Amino acid sequence: MKRTLLFATIIIRFIGINNVSAQPGKPGDVIIQWNLITLKAAKIAKQNSNLASRTAAIEAIAVYDAVNSIKHFGTPYHYYNASTNPASAQAAAAQAAHDVLVNYFPDQKPGLDSALANSLQGITDGPVENGQKIGAASAADIIALRANDGSSPLTTYAGPEKAVIGAYRPTPGKFAPGIDVEWGNVKPFLLKDSKQFLPEPPPAIGSDEYKKALAEVAEIGEIKSTKRTEDQTHIAQFYKQDAELTVNEGLRELAASHGTSLEKNALIFALTDIAEADARIEVWGGKYGYLFWRPVTALNAETDGSVKDYTKWTPLITTPAHPSYPSGHSATVTAGYEVLKKFFGDKNRLELHTTTSGEPARIVESLSVVEWENGYSRIYGGIHYAFENSAAQNIGKKVAEYVLTNGPKHNR
Repeated sequence: MKRTLLFATIIIRFIGINNVSAQPGKPGDVIIQWNLITLKAAKIAKQNSNLASRTAAIEAIAVYDAVNSIKHFGTPYHYYNASTNPASAQAAAAQAAHDVLVNYFPDQKPGLDSALANSLQGITDGPVENGQKIGAASAADIIALRANDGSSPLTTYAGPEKAVIGAYRPTPGKFAPGIDVEWGNVKPFLLKDSKQFLPEPPPAIGSDEYKKALAEVAEIGEIKSTKRTEDQTHIAQFYKQDAELTVNEGLRELAASHGTSLEKNALIFALTDIAEADARIEVWGGKYGYLFWRPVTALNAETDGSVKDYTKWTPLITTPAHPSYPSGHSATVTAGYEVLKKFFGDKNRLELHTTTSGEPARIVESLSVVEWENGYSRIYGGIHYAFENSAAQNIGKKVAEYVLTNGPKHNR
């Protein structure tokens, strides 16, 4: 009961954020709204970025294939209903999203049912029940397709048997073992395999590139750094939130402000969420392939690689419980925003928000600024090196390009 009330409260509070409802009644709004519902439902269920990105991609694909089955405007991702019988595409989108979320979050069903009822009110673009049937079929199709994709069960990594210079091991906080070891083996949504864009190994310990990056994070990523500016501290704290939230908020705001159609929204949301989900799979292949140590370990390590005291150097933000190279945040946001650039262009003013308590909204004038700030936030926060950011952003750009080339597209 408490979860149901929490869900309802979140939907009521957030459904109109950032101009999502600025143009009420537009057909494309239903996709914007259900994307927000999806991200909130994933966080109520305490899904981390890997799981939430997968959920968002599945929901977006279900919506796209449902709308496309009625409007017949693009190439299918998987499901396609060739019937030309009249049906509401808006109802199909809402039903597809609803059914995906109820499948993964059954304890949130009452709140999701209420959200669906609200979405179906006042629909005039065709027979609602026919649209619902197509939406339900599209959701069932993608759920079945992803049923054995390797996303569960997931195990953890306790670290090496003995300290090794350069090797990842659990870091301060709760010294929790590394999470989601198998995520690099999850079946991608569009990539050929999870190692398609695997980066080159990180620079060797002791190399000039490594020493330069280590010195940089040591100076500006330390919790009491006098070199980090006030704005850089805000950047570190602002982008600390899960990366898929940064991608999808920007996506919703752009779709609302540009007034994109139902068909175009269906395509853009699918491609964006596929790109960020596949980028995370790709990054995780690197993380557990290279098992590179975090700055907090490197900067507290003895000459043999062991750490006796973690208080010599402390990062601004808590180090995540998984290996360092490359940066998951950087790849995720870059992949998503590179897709958005393709449809909306780079020069867009966004007002973004964060789940980090006390941090004000951040206003940016281009999508490239979001990519840059998000990437360097990890160095300002003391949890990544610059070479991990650049390697990850390179992955994100390659994933986005591949998704745009090989993913669903308008055929008219």
